[in-house]
Amino acid sequence: MMNTKFTLCLILLLSVISMQAQQQPLKGRVLDGGESLPGVVVEIASTGKYTTTDLNGDFSFHDLEAKEYEITLKYFGYADKQEVVDLSQQQQYTFTMTTSHNNLDEIVITSSKRLSEAKAINMQKNSISLVNVVASDGIGKLPDRNAAETVQRIPGVSIERDQGEGRYVAVRGLPAEWNSTTMNGHRLPTAADEGASRATAFDFFPTEIIGYVEVFKALTPDIDGDALGGSVNFITKTAPADFTLNASLGMGYNQLSNKGVYSGSFTVGDRSKNGKLGYIVNLSQWNRNWATDNYEARRSGDEGVYRLELRDYTGERQTTGLNTGFEYKISDNSKLFARLNYGKLLDKELHYKRRIRFDKFNAATQTGRIELQNIVNDLNFDFYGGEVGGIHDLGKGKMDWSLGHYRTEFYYGNIPDKANHSYLALMYTQDDVPFNGDLLEDRGNGMRAYWQADQGALNTGNVFNYLSDSNFVDDPKKMKFSNLQLYKVGVKERDNIVAAANYEWESASDFKWKVGAKFVDKERSATFADEFYGWTGSQPTPVLADQQPYLVGQPGASDYLKPLDATIGNSFGPVLSKAGMKDFYFNHFFNGDLTLLKGDSEILAEGRGLGRNFKVREQHSSAFGMLTYQINDQLTFLGGLRATHTHTTIDGYNYQQEEGQATGQLTKVRDTKSYLSLLPMLHLKYTLADNTNLRLAMTRTFTRPDFGYLAPGGTYLAADNQYVGGNPSVNPTYAYNFDLMGEHYFGDLDVISGGVFYKQITDPIFVNAEQGTYNGISGVEMAQPRNGDNAWLLGAEISGNKKFDFLPGFFSGFGIQANYTFTQSEMKIPSRAGVTSLPRQAKHLFNAQLYYEKGGLNVRAAYNFKGKYITEHGASGLSRDDVYYGDYASLDANITYKINKNFTIFLEANNLLNSKLAYYYGDSSRPLQVEYYGVKGMLGLKWEL
Repeated sequence: MMNTKFTLCLILLLSVISMQAQQQPLKGRVLDGGESLPGVVVEIASTGKYTTTDLNGDFSFHDLEAKEYEITLKYFGYADKQEVVDLSQQQQYTFTMTTSHNNLDEIVITSSKRLSEAKAINMQKNSISLVNVVASDGIGKLPDRNAAETVQRIPGVSIERDQGEGRYVAVRGLPAEWNSTTMNGHRLPTAADEGASRATAFDFFPTEIIGYVEVFKALTPDIDGDALGGSVNFITKTAPADFTLNASLGMGYNQLSNKGVYSGSFTVGDRSKNGKLGYIVNLSQWNRNWATDNYEARRSGDEGVYRLELRDYTGERQTTGLNTGFEYKISDNSKLFARLNYGKLLDKELHYKRRIRFDKFNAATQTGRIELQNIVNDLNFDFYGGEVGGIHDLGKGKMDWSLGHYRTEFYYGNIPDKANHSYLALMYTQDDVPFNGDLLEDRGNGMRAYWQADQGALNTGNVFNYLSDSNFVDDPKKMKFSNLQLYKVGVKERDNIVAAANYEWESASDFKWKVGAKFVDKERSATFADEFYGWTGSQPTPVLADQQPYLVGQPGASDYLKPLDATIGNSFGPVLSKAGMKDFYFNHFFNGDLTLLKGDSEILAEGRGLGRNFKVREQHSSAFGMLTYQINDQLTFLGGLRATHTHTTIDGYNYQQEEGQATGQLTKVRDTKSYLSLLPMLHLKYTLADNTNLRLAMTRTFTRPDFGYLAPGGTYLAADNQYVGGNPSVNPTYAYNFDLMGEHYFGDLDVISGGVFYKQITDPIFVNAEQGTYNGISGVEMAQPRNGDNAWLLGAEISGNKKFDFLPGFFSGFGIQANYTFTQSEMKIPSRAGVTSLPRQAKHLFNAQLYYEKGGLNVRAAYNFKGKYITEHGASGLSRDDVYYGDYASLDANITYKINKNFTIFLEANNLLNSKLAYYYGDSSRPLQVEYYGVKGMLGLKWEL
């Protein structure tokens, strides 16, 4: 039920609307060949009034006399158009614009790619705020297959990847959870695999259902203010102006998995003859076989590598997307709409992991231990969204409203069965594998292997050759069963109610006002258990060879870590098939052969995993007021205030184990927190010339603490005098943001832009460990999230797009797009000497695209670079223990050729550099995790009526 604050805001909004008198309107729509043109500047010279068309190409004026007016339509890349309208005869008009140059006109007719760029550039050019736009046709220029990947080419935007595919979006060098990701203006639920973060995982969302992407780098009061870096808004496709029917089908190949990739999409949309009813249906399916080669080194401080993990992944991912949109025009003044969206990611994963245990080395026998994990799971991520709303012209102003419901869920499929759906892992251990003791050293905590930076003999150049020694093999007859693991995670987030209403009107020729209110009722729940079962059966402990009917060669073993010229895969012994893992479970789990290992498991009953079992209920109530004032022909002011009240109720668990007791007591706990965020925002746009803009923005924004940080419970272990838990009292993080950006538009659709930005951040959150008091006990080591000292971020960006249409003939089709962003930050962590950078803040982001567009041919190669950044600050306070994400570069390519007006053939390729993803401690010579994904490509055909 909507709370009192939202009800009061809504009453105030309706009161303002009721005071507006009915006036004579002028309404219209601007098209190009049936395509709507958003961002067209529409001017009425005699009145000084102007406006811009919305995403559907619609515009409206109010408070006009019933007489003739001369209006001018301006659209960059198009010829200006003058029209005379007579409001005494008609109030609704449709206008058609044409391109200004034959070269551009040819390209628009043959490919529509430049029309897409025209839409995006004009929306950016005519916006008062700082925004980058990508239109749907532009998305298809590159082989970006999910929503996150569509924005990685925009200046200042980067993505984080999972198994080589884009997942999280970050803006202006700040962590993904410090930015907001919205669909049609509403922030989406963010349930993810670990259940704690507010970052939206967008690998479930295919690009085919996206109409536009807007990246707001400086927010205005009518946008949700919970975004420190920026807000990325994905706008789904809506009903077209004319009948639309198209489909695509593609087939491809993944080099590392040595298997196929398949995709298909279908779109149909139309409007009724009288134009009142419109609809669109988009359906997309993308199936791809994938593989990842990975190795991970586990070390403790400067004690060297005590365990090396060799991970070999294979799997099949299926992404399904559905978008439906309906519009009904009640009258010339009112329109209702409804949207329904669905997205699903199903990842069927088969994973084999070998752990080389250097710390288990036996000097007497010169042997060590290998641990083999056989892992299978079906990972599911589901998204559902529905929204109804309306847009109503009320004479002097316009009102829009919407009511929506959204939910996401992460869960494992029915493996091994419905009762224990989980990430299933079976571990076997072999203790007599020959190791070369000359490459190991004992520094007091068992034997360690050393990377070159530790002055040891072991480094990335020889470690894998060493492990490929003919004596280094695992034997299924000697591989003893160790444990069976059921890793269970369930995360649900629901926005039960998302209600919003806005009203915009003009009080004078130079003033535009906008007020609005919004209410969100949100629930987030997370359940977690990591259960280990050991052998207690009457028969001897099984060995891997006992599963003989289900032993198979490891998929991809022959070319495992091929980029490192490693041959270790040749020494990998047999592994369990997926059927073999299930067979072991069903034969031994229910008949007493396996017993829960409580000391190794993370379950609530044992006081473990408390921070990952919780329920959060949040209510967000917002109201805003905004004024746009055209001071003169060159200077426009936009300013206002957004006020957001957050009320949070958190349910969790507490566990206390007294010294000398074998078990502790588990209790439920609840906490609440409320706070009001006042967010003033100011924008100035100065037009030096018709095609040159200068923008200044000063805004205040915030981000709420991650859900996991809010868990009220914790674990106290008397034997260790240690408490680990959440902190419901942690405060949100705020930032004052300053942006100064300039842009110049020239040629057909060419642009260059650049500027600087600065953020002063208060109350950043980090995990702190310090001495404190718990239940009257002093001297307890308390590990909890805390608010740190202030931080700052300074950055600069530059971007440009130039078509070489000044060159003769064939060469006029070439062009280039490029952008570069530099950021620098400082953050002070209490109890740590000196300063460090903000988490996940990369100094350098660079994109470059070389393209060729002429006739029906479109060829594009895109390079993307993201510099290293810190992902975790080490608890020791030493930089050598900070975890970094290394430099990452990718090269993708796409070729499309329009055979005729109905058929287009396309060829795309990803990860042509086969770049590695790398995490490391301190510097790249101390790797923590390294992954390779291989090259993948697709050939396909698109058809449109």
